[in-house]
Order: sequence, then C-alpha cells, then structure tokens
Amino acid sequence: MCADIVKELEPLFNPKSVAHIGATNNRNKWGFSTITSLINTFQGPIYPVNTHENDIQGLKVYRKVTDIAEPVDLAVFTIPAERVAEAMEDCVAKAVKSAVVISAGFAETGPEGKKLQDEVLGIARKGNIRFIGPNCMGYWSASSNLGAFMMPLLVRDGPLAFVSQGGNVGAAVVVAGYERGVGFHRYVSCGCAADIAIEDYIEYFGRDPGVKVIMTYIEGLDDGKRFMEIVKEVTLKKPVIVLKPGKTEAAAKAIKSHSGAMAGSDQIYDAAFKKMGATRVENPEEMLDVAIGFLTQPLPKGRNVAIITPGGSYGVLCAEACEEDHLNVIKLPDKTIQALDKMFPPRWSHGNPVDPAGDRNFIAYLTAPEALLALKEVDSLIFMGFGGFTLFGNLLMQQRSKVEQQQMKPEEITLRDAALRAIIPILENIRSGDVDKTEAGIRTLIQMLGMVLGIKNEMEIEDLAIMTIAARHSGKMDDILIDDLMELASGKALANGSGRSRVEIINDLISRLLRALVSQWIESWGKPVITTTFTEEQVKLIGDHYDYTSGKRAARVLVKLTEYYSYLHNIGAV
Repeated sequence: MCADIVKELEPLFNPKSVAHIGATNNRNKWGFSTITSLINTFQGPIYPVNTHENDIQGLKVYRKVTDIAEPVDLAVFTIPAERVAEAMEDCVAKAVKSAVVISAGFAETGPEGKKLQDEVLGIARKGNIRFIGPNCMGYWSASSNLGAFMMPLLVRDGPLAFVSQGGNVGAAVVVAGYERGVGFHRYVSCGCAADIAIEDYIEYFGRDPGVKVIMTYIEGLDDGKRFMEIVKEVTLKKPVIVLKPGKTEAAAKAIKSHSGAMAGSDQIYDAAFKKMGATRVENPEEMLDVAIGFLTQPLPKGRNVAIITPGGSYGVLCAEACEEDHLNVIKLPDKTIQALDKMFPPRWSHGNPVDPAGDRNFIAYLTAPEALLALKEVDSLIFMGFGGFTLFGNLLMQQRSKVEQQQMKPEEITLRDAALRAIIPILENIRSGDVDKTEAGIRTLIQMLGMVLGIKNEMEIEDLAIMTIAARHSGKMDDILIDDLMELASGKALANGSGRSRVEIINDLISRLLRALVSQWIESWGKPVITTTFTEEQVKLIGDHYDYTSGKRAARVLVKLTEYYSYLHNIGAV
C-alpha cells in the first residue's frame, strides 16, 4: 500500500479553497448547478473562473486561475474537453494541489478521447496535481463539507465511503442513503479514473478513521493485481462491498461505451473478490442493505438462523428466503419448545419459524427472542414484523384514548395525571444514573406504561421492567426516551393542542424501548438480530437500529455478513 496516499489526497478531501473553472449563470449548463452545489456546501473561499461573466451568484469572477491572488487547493472543471488541457496548465502554474474533472469527452469516446485524456494526465502529473475523473459527476467530503457535484445531491455525514465508476448509480445510492438515514463520510464519482484509480480511493478510505464500511461500483479495472493487493489488505480491517456488472455480453458492451473500461471475465472477477475478502452484491439496494448490516450487526459465526414472526405467512416467506440463500433454518431442541410452550398458547407453531399464531401477549414476543438467542445452535435471529409493533401501539393508543374519554371518571383521570407528574423526580434519578433509584424508577415507569397500554398482569410488567433495566444499564436507553417521558409526565401533552399528543409520545416511547431491547439482545449474545417490517415502505436507520422491509432482504444481509466472517476466520483474522 502507498505510504503517502493520505498525504497525497489530503488537499482533495480537505481543501481550504476552491476554484471552479466553467462556473456560469446559465441555468442550462452544468457549470451553474455545480457552482450552486459548491456554494450550498463549502464554507471556504470559492473562486468562479469564466471568460465572459463578471459576477456569478454574488461571487467575483476571474478570467483564469492564475488571476486569483490567493492560494487554490482544488480546481473543479466543467468546461468542454478540448479546453481542459490548457486550463490544467494554468493550474500547474498556479500550484493548484488537486482537481476534479467533471467534463466528459475523453477515453469513454474512443482513441481520440483517450489521447486527450493522456495529455491532461501528463500536464497534471507535471504539477503533482491529483485529480478525480474525467467524465464524472463530482464528489463529497464530509470533513470539509464539500459537495462538488454536477447537480446538488442530498447527502449527510456518516460512516460510509463510496467510490463509483458510474455517476448515476453513485448519485442514486447517496440519495437513497440520505432517505434511509445513513450518511457518507466520503463519496467519489471517479468516471474514467485517469489519475486516481479505484484502488487508490479504497486504500485512502481504509486509512480514514471516519469510514467504517467501504462500497464501490466497478465496471472495469486497469490494474487488477494492484486492486487485489490493496483490497485484501483493507478487508482485514473494514468490509469492502463491491457491485460489479458485466455478466452478460450486452452489459460488457455497455460498459465499454460508458466508461471506456474492459468488463473482463465475470467468473474471474467473482473468484478474485472471494480471494480478497470483498463482499459482492447484486444491485444498489442490496449494497445499502449490506452496508447497514455491517454498521449495525455483529458478524454471524455460522449459517444457523432462528425466525420469530407474529404471522405465519411471513414466517413461511422468510424461511424460504433463508433456504434459497443457503442459511439453515434449524430445528428447535425439545427444551426450547417446552420453554416456548409456557409463553404462548397451545396453537403456536411448535417449530422454527416461531409463530405464536395470533397471540396478543405483547410481552411474550419480547421474551421469546432471549430463549432463541441463548441456543448455541443459533447464529442469528430474524424478527419478522418487529417494525410494525409501533404501528399496533399507535392504533391501540388511539383506541384507548377514545375509551378513556367515554369510560374514565373525572376523578380517575385526575389520579392518572397526578401519577404521571409524580414520576418526574424518578425520571431525574434515571437520567443521573443512580443505579438503585434507577431500577426503582424504571419499575414505576413500566407500571405507568402498563396502565396506559392496558397491561395488568404483574409478571408481564416485571418481565418488561427487567428487560428495560438491562437496556438502561447497557446504555441503550437513550436520553431522548427520558425526555419523552418527562414531557408525558409533566402534563404538557395531556391537554389537546398543547405539544405532542399522548398518543404520539407513547408511540415514540414504545419505538425507542423496542430499539433499546434489540440493541441489548445483540450486545448480550453477540449475535445478529435482524428485524423487519411487513411492507416495502421506506424505513430509516435510527441510532444503531434498522428494520429491513422483507425477510428476503434480511436473509441476503445475513448471507453476506456470514461470508465476510468466514473469510476472516479462514485467514485467521478472527
């Protein structure tokens, strides 16, 4: 690996000033949307360069880069390809340190374009300018809050890094990540990668402490051997997820015309990815699914899976998906069957998937996972429909609110509201971390929630309290949850139209408590607990919890995490 890669790319990912060659006020040109993207993100000096305009969005315009008196760390190009070489000469004269060439019309167009690309590369290397592109859609660096995009994109900071040989795929993944609540510390649309190769970015991301998972979309490689060496080194420390098309002749032809790359043999690529520990995925959606899995779950040590589902049909679909991906839906031992017999009615499935067959005992659902995770035979758990519990909680609360209004006597409402306000000192003790008072406070809290939710069985209340106390001790019961309780107990939400409604607060409380419990299960057992919803409606990563939208997607994530663990185990890295 290159010892100087971090130093070489530092001006690119952390520039102090930017010149935009080709900035314009013409809304029909990429130079307008690119300068807009820069202005919307970067807080340092921005110098538009244009030979025909004097003012661009309130910024002074320069005729050439060499006319700028102050130092320039980064140059962004959106001018026609035939003018890039001359402008790059100006950048060398100005001692610009890095560049991104968004302009198209280079190697992807054929021999003449390749010749022009080589000319630009030679000029840049003469001035030690490292550059992205050409024929790319720009890049994002969270550490400098810099979005040098062809068009403004929705992106947030986060633990992912992504280098994409396809600009549209890259932009779509970045925006999809934003919608899912996951962020990118670095994103690069590398285009033709004339100077900085894909493996250079992966090496840099591998050394970046702000990056936890690396993703790449590849159409072809110029130096496969070097790519393998670098990725093999990086995967010892961080997952590298690869999306590589080219399995068909049509795809190979499209790759050549798009990026100028040679697709190569898919079988050779597939074998190489396995040899270097890269995790190969089939599409952009799966890429994000697996990346979130790596961020939120421990690696499963085997392929044995337990499934729990509130509905038998979804359990069937999940079991089939697991089998199709060569995960083992294990047979539960007799002792576990007997333990679950005590939790669920006689009609439950008596097998894996665990289906309580419509049982309405909410606490049983939250107790059964522990019995499954405790089994040495179980490597991971899929909890179907978990993300739907808050929906049921919301419906339940709305119904109870109507019942309260119709049936509760005025003195009963007064007593309830007084009880809510009485737990404020207890909540303060919970926040302060006093263990003795915290446990007592949590029990009082759960009793209060039990009253609101209609849970009257004392053993159920105690089970829920124990799990909540465990979540608090592990640090999984966050302060926002306490804030919600404080708002509820203070009476701010008791009057209609004053702040959030009681239904909304209780719904949030249930959601946060459930997420805390899942985190506690993962931490206690060191095994993945993948949760799902029942629909394809988009969900968001909240803290370290994410609900996948189907059992099939959950199974695919587990397969990829298992493959990565197997690779690390086989080479003695775990």
